[in-house]
Amino acid sequence: MDNFDLGQNDKTLCSLYNGQRVLFYATGVMRMFRYMDYIYSVYEERSFSRAAQKLHISQSSLSITVRRAEKKIGTQIFNRSTMPITLTDFGEKYIEAVKVIHTLQNDLDEYVLQLGSKIKGRVAIGASSFFSTHLLSNAILEFRRTYPDVRIELFDNVMPILEKRLDSSFIDLIISNTKKDEQYYDNILLFPDYLYLMISPELCPANISYKQRAEFKDIGKKVPTQGITLEKFGNVPFLLLHTGNNLRYCADMIMEEAKIHPPIVLEVDETMTLYPMTKSGMGAAIVGSYVISKLGAPSDALFFPLKSKIARRGTYINILKHKQITPALRLFVSYLKNAKH
Repeated sequence: MDNFDLGQNDKTLCSLYNGQRVLFYATGVMRMFRYMDYIYSVYEERSFSRAAQKLHISQSSLSITVRRAEKKIGTQIFNRSTMPITLTDFGEKYIEAVKVIHTLQNDLDEYVLQLGSKIKGRVAIGASSFFSTHLLSNAILEFRRTYPDVRIELFDNVMPILEKRLDSSFIDLIISNTKKDEQYYDNILLFPDYLYLMISPELCPANISYKQRAEFKDIGKKVPTQGITLEKFGNVPFLLLHTGNNLRYCADMIMEEAKIHPPIVLEVDETMTLYPMTKSGMGAAIVGSYVISKLGAPSDALFFPLKSKIARRGTYINILKHKQITPALRLFVSYLKNAKH
């Protein structure tokens, strides 16, 4: 499970590992191992660029995060003068410690799983109608079969309202496509999502080659390796979500990159509304690969991968940082991370 706080009242974490008592003081853990999952990914991939792609963040952001961690620790973890990068002597010890922590976390998760139906509590979830229907419904059903004493409450609404409920602790977590400010939130990546231009052949400009389109069977299964920009779509009518949604933000930024201001024929609240209207040929729209894979495609729809860093995003669990994580909440997050999406 991702490294998020188990509670402010935890002073120490004690466990037995290979016959030796391992004692972590909470303040030391938070300072030295706060970014351990990022560092461990760089260690596994032996490359900042490959690790950044795996973590679904930019390479510059990952590099800054690791350097920040090294500065707080007071010594380097990686030797950047070698190709591929290698660990320093301290880095070797650090990675050994991270492996121990991962083992302890797995042991703790396994212990909690063995408690089975003894786990009780409430988990309040916020999500859009789309995620509620296509991501959470089966997950909640299966989770409740194993943990019938955990009460699940699902609130589906538009994202601005859900974010306010999260900030007030009315709900425990939200499912979104936004990686929120890490100073205030823990963002747990469920899976990557890639943006496509969805358009009917009648609306597609004549100078756009169909060879650039994606095969529907590959969307959500293969990472796009090339794409188009929107410079030639300036006169095409578009459908958008209302302001305040991550997809609207991404669409606005991609259009700004292309320096176009197309006519907006309709703005709606939900992807569940946007998608079928786009299928009807009312206008073009920017949609995510997960939506496409779940809602399907009409036989004549065209899907073009977009050539933009903004078109690579993720689907996240967002939780307030320093929130007390109950056993029920920890179990549900772990279950959702490992579920088939």
